[in-house]
Amino acid sequence: MKKGMVELHVAVVIMSATALFAKLITLPAREIIAMRCVVASLTLLLFTRLTGTRLRLFRRADIAWLFLLGLIVALHWISFFTAIRLSSVAIAMTAFYSFTVMTVLMEPFFFQERLDRVDLIVALVVFGGIYLAVPGGVTGGPVALGAGYAIFSGFLYALRNILYRKYLNRYPSSTMMFYQVTIAATILLPLVSPHIDLMTDHRWAYLILLGVIFTALAHTLFVDSLRTIKAATAGLMTALEPIYGMIIAAVVLSEIPEIQTVAGGIIVVAAAIFTSIRTDRAGQ
Repeated sequence: MKKGMVELHVAVVIMSATALFAKLITLPAREIIAMRCVVASLTLLLFTRLTGTRLRLFRRADIAWLFLLGLIVALHWISFFTAIRLSSVAIAMTAFYSFTVMTVLMEPFFFQERLDRVDLIVALVVFGGIYLAVPGGVTGGPVALGAGYAIFSGFLYALRNILYRKYLNRYPSSTMMFYQVTIAATILLPLVSPHIDLMTDHRWAYLILLGVIFTALAHTLFVDSLRTIKAATAGLMTALEPIYGMIIAAVVLSEIPEIQTVAGGIIVVAAAIFTSIRTDRAGQ
């Protein structure tokens, strides 16, 4: 369990810093994500070979679901990086974390479960926190648009997780991640400029870090930690990502969020923690 907690903490901190690359890599979002997926795909392929993880699929129908998930992953990452470009790390991560309540609201429609009124109230609180976090609210111009992209990214992330749980949870997570990033790379590579310059502004180094450490390693550590750590504990830890993200962005990028953005982030994080605890109790 101690090993699992260490893995979980490291994974959460690493994933909190992923948003920095939207600012550090001076390329269009689609090209960043395409190259990220290529690097992550090669890394995960090597990982599965070294660990003996099987990549074989059991059913042909699973190919269609994997293609859909790969497309969702590509759109999710592009919209998230676009959100950061338009707003800030703090605002984008706060708005993105609406995925926690969106997951709770969407799951009943996929698993024939009853939708709880409390979840609707929590959802309103979350979107109230996001509204508070965005200076100027819906009339905040590009910043508000960035928050909108982040909410859309959160929706895609929640949808990906639900579809994986419903249709593909029989497979190892590393196998599923490999196929998703490989399909995403296949979809996005035709959109990459043939004259892309990876040498300027240390782009190649940032892309390797993003693909190997901040994608393949982070997700592998997180999944491995779930072998010994309860899902609720993992949910509580990941709820701290927006706070960690704000701190890291302030240190590395000198992005100091406004007080109202911090307040909105705290509201969203508190709602995510409440949802995680409540979901865990309901499952007991």
